[in-house]
Amino acid sequence: MKAQVSPQDVSIPLAETAPSISVAICTYNRADRLYLALDALRHQTLAAERFDILVVDNASTDRTPEVCQEFASSLPHLRYVFEPVQGLSKARNTALQEVKSSYIAFLDDDAIPCPSWLASLLHTFQTVRPEPVCVGGLIRPLWELPKPDWVHPTMETLFTILDGGDQPRWFRPNEFPWGANVAYQRDALLKIGGFHEKLGRRGKSLLSGEEYLLNATLQSQGGGFYYHPEAAIEHWIPKERIDPNWLVRRNFWQGRSVALIENMLGKSRTRQQISSLWRLLLALLDSWKLINPFESALQIRIPLKMELSLRWGYFVETWLPPST
Repeated sequence: MKAQVSPQDVSIPLAETAPSISVAICTYNRADRLYLALDALRHQTLAAERFDILVVDNASTDRTPEVCQEFASSLPHLRYVFEPVQGLSKARNTALQEVKSSYIAFLDDDAIPCPSWLASLLHTFQTVRPEPVCVGGLIRPLWELPKPDWVHPTMETLFTILDGGDQPRWFRPNEFPWGANVAYQRDALLKIGGFHEKLGRRGKSLLSGEEYLLNATLQSQGGGFYYHPEAAIEHWIPKERIDPNWLVRRNFWQGRSVALIENMLGKSRTRQQISSLWRLLLALLDSWKLINPFESALQIRIPLKMELSLRWGYFVETWLPPST
């Protein structure tokens, strides 16, 4: 029987000289998907000595340590770090402190990068002027189940799908790449303190917004965001998420996230509470269609439920006592 590998047993040393770019994969109990991500990183067109890989295990209880150990010989610049404090923002900040390269690329543990992914990211940083503070690329969906007819293009952001076109370009103001496939100047992130740990996924919570807050902060300081379609990944969409109930729950947490971010950016709770009442009232007035027998199509009912859930989440967050 193969001996079990514990987090403390995984020791893959850091290269003596810092590479040009580091890949950070923050993972929690997705060993099977992590295997596919690491396997794809073995086939990058960028020379192996020019990048390293850091897996931040955010208190997984599955085979994550064993998977990393399996790749120790084929990915000599792979390192493993165990982060016991759960939370995606915490794990990302751990990665930010651990790597030493000029650029850090965040890759979701359920994503598969194309062979030109890292080369395209690094080439963009080194050639585009003014130098972008952040580079992101195409995110194609990998549907575990066939895409349902009721999934409207306006819902695709909730599935972390991004198609900015087939030509490199600057992102427009308030348009940002998604965290499943994004790279930053490391010094720029360190300067602003990294990701806000009050936001972001933690366990079963679908709280988000840490990426938006970070990106908006960088943009307010003059940082530019660049899109390169050849820095492409495929992103897994499990069957559990291809469900209207999951989207409604996801939108509830999105509403709470929006309220938290607004407050962090200076909007008073009094203004938020007044706004939440008005927004919720409008959503409730529109929700009559949910009981209208002539409005039974899923293409109509699901967006209505999602909008109501979003407004309810915003309302809940603004009227709850401030969390610590």
